[in-house]
Amino acid sequence: MAGLVLVAGCDGGGSPGGASGGASPQGGVSGAARADGAVPAPSCPPDNLYGGPMGSGGEVAGTPGVFWGLLFLGGERLPAGEPVKIALRVTGSGELTLRAVGPDGATVDPQSIDSHDGSTWARPGDEWGSYWVFPTPGCWTIQAERTDGTRGALTLRAG
Repeated sequence: MAGLVLVAGCDGGGSPGGASGGASPQGGVSGAARADGAVPAPSCPPDNLYGGPMGSGGEVAGTPGVFWGLLFLGGERLPAGEPVKIALRVTGSGELTLRAVGPDGATVDPQSIDSHDGSTWARPGDEWGSYWVFPTPGCWTIQAERTDGTRGALTLRAG
């Protein structure tokens, strides 16, 4: 798999990036790709409330037109220290490499990732199902990179 350029996410006190709750997208992008090719991390959501009706989760906007997440939660909040399923859509082509960067530069890889062939989720790009455990509360920025060089980032608040 291709290497991944890591960009540190925000700390626990990051600035709000959008509205919270429901299925409305959260997060915002702090700018276009930098000259070194890294993608800036979207700003940190103000809380960990993502649940939709009956804990169905919510859609999270990452890098515009490139990276989206759909959370499948047991409740309304993204927990720290517990497995959570996140469907991902990423544009580009080739293999996908993922890593999350969290508080104090901690990193985690997904516990598993599987390609999805069919879906009713209407966002651009190929779709994967992934399982993550964010071990500590705070902001976690999932970095995605495809073999063709397409890069994206989305930031979540866990805990």
